[in-house]
Amino acid sequence: MAPPEAAVAHVSFDAFQTESKANNEENALGALQDPVATSPTTGAPLVPLTGPAAWKPADLLASQNWGRTLSEPQIAELHAALAHAKANGLEWEDVDGLRIPANMTKELFALGPECLPLVTEMAAELEDGMGAVMIRNFPVKDVSEEDVGAMYVGFCTHLGVPRWQSSAGLRSRSRGYGVYLGRVRAEMKGNTPEAGKQSNNYFRLHTDRCDVISLLGIRTAAKGGASRVASAVTIYNEMLEKYPALVPKLFNPVERIWEGKDGKVALPLMDITKEGKFTSQISPSYIECAQLLPGSCPLDADTVEAIDLVEEIGLKHCVEFVMQPGCVYWLNNHQVYHGRTAWADGAEEVAPSFDDAPNPAETEKTENMDSAPADGGRLLFRVWLSPYNSRALPDDPAYRHLWGDVAAGAPRGGLEPALATGESSPEVLREAMKSAKHNYYGLYKRRFA
Repeated sequence: MAPPEAAVAHVSFDAFQTESKANNEENALGALQDPVATSPTTGAPLVPLTGPAAWKPADLLASQNWGRTLSEPQIAELHAALAHAKANGLEWEDVDGLRIPANMTKELFALGPECLPLVTEMAAELEDGMGAVMIRNFPVKDVSEEDVGAMYVGFCTHLGVPRWQSSAGLRSRSRGYGVYLGRVRAEMKGNTPEAGKQSNNYFRLHTDRCDVISLLGIRTAAKGGASRVASAVTIYNEMLEKYPALVPKLFNPVERIWEGKDGKVALPLMDITKEGKFTSQISPSYIECAQLLPGSCPLDADTVEAIDLVEEIGLKHCVEFVMQPGCVYWLNNHQVYHGRTAWADGAEEVAPSFDDAPNPAETEKTENMDSAPADGGRLLFRVWLSPYNSRALPDDPAYRHLWGDVAAGAPRGGLEPALATGESSPEVLREAMKSAKHNYYGLYKRRFA
């Protein structure tokens, strides 16, 4: 099947300039007028974006690439590729009791005519379409977790280069630090940053530090645990329409923690490249934690309000679903946000939304989970990818600092750029992440469920 012809959030830079001039002449953007109506990084005008990337829930649900089903020949080819990899030098490493592939490549996991056309279509959809792809029947039933992980990573290598995952200063390989296959599960409870994604709490809409994030459902929760995805471009467009004076705040550098030199980096939350492509990097918990580090620049009220509205608008336009076993998605982090609802395993009650959660400063620190249900509880596998067809990013020191390389198609993102800096301040970062001196969800004026 041929890839879609329409580009995602992609208009020529000249077209942006022309539209911006017309908007300014008509005062259509209200408070957004020159010189603030341009990206400080690239100079791209802040005008509404069109195309598949600006999707609403109904659009995504109608897409042939969201919730498609693998054919029996395609599944057979996945098993054959795994057998080929095992017979031709696949190496393993043990991470917290699970063997995961250590040297998987697309050559080792050799796919053929059944799956490769699908990979081509998926790659086009991720970069130049909606930026979101889902398969519902990836083979997990009657397959060992070891083999599931190997097939999953192997398939992903045909879309891009796997990148080492990070855990915001918590140096736990069981949490995905420095590995190509991470596990998302409830290891902790509480609302401090130490728990973060490894708790069973509500997790706000965010991006990971990679071009493409992928998650595969292994086990569901007893209650709750719905995943959420939302178009960052749609959020930006609505912000532009309803809150134009706040939009520039999202395009200004905002500090967030980073496992590299100085323990933090300042980067715009949203940006538009000179080629007219949208890009976003937002993680509210990382922004909150950066405020705990020495020398951090306090957030002004308008920036907090703008970040607050991103969540509010995103929840209004998100698609919500439960990651059943075999459900796997890939999201382009530059244009799609993801999050989740709280969940409970076993007989526990679902954790309260952070609207109702107590301030950790007034309660005990985050605790390890006392016990897990017999089946192990909710579990997702996670892969971070640097796609072969990724967009160029702004050629700016902050982007190079975070990504390592900003060229189109270059291997980038993940933990590797941080490691290259020598990780000069991991201790202060770890202490900030373990702190219970602030409300984990205290960034916001509004509260969300």
